[in-house]
Amino acid sequence: MNAIEQILNTLPIMSRLLNQNEGTGIANPQVLDSENSQLKNEFSTSSHNLEPSMGQALLKEVPKIKEWAHFSGEGKYDHMEFIRGIDMIKEDFELSQRIVTARFNTLFTRSAHRWYMKLRPAQGHQSWTWWKTQIIKKWANGSWRFKVETAFQSHEFNPYKDKALTWFCQKTTD
Repeated sequence: MNAIEQILNTLPIMSRLLNQNEGTGIANPQVLDSENSQLKNEFSTSSHNLEPSMGQALLKEVPKIKEWAHFSGEGKYDHMEFIRGIDMIKEDFELSQRIVTARFNTLFTRSAHRWYMKLRPAQGHQSWTWWKTQIIKKWANGSWRFKVETAFQSHEFNPYKDKALTWFCQKTTD
């Protein structure tokens, strides 16, 4: 038996494995690798109108958790960068909200992690949309806006007050 015949003989087995969960909306967990084990039962191909094999291919390409945006709650635009990063990964890999929120315990650090650990037991499982709203409520408050506006105003060039070269050199190092 040559190599082509061996491949053709395995095709029915592979298609049966891929289709065994058809109708459940869950990609076949047997085909997924162990590094993405957290995602095994959460990736819904039917809600994204994907073929099971395409869903599995996307799932294998999901970045490792250390490559995701992390959120400390302590930077100037930390919350905005985190939200944009998560939204992009969610959209690019067509992840469910459950997959995203399951990773929060690792993605939140320092003060954001303490906040999450208090809020999560009280609120239970919530969607990414709900958490995004809570992050904005907590970190995009009036004092944050005031700091951003003050920083923006202090960066304006005033020809009567600033020397152009000094101002430019200072702003490029900020």
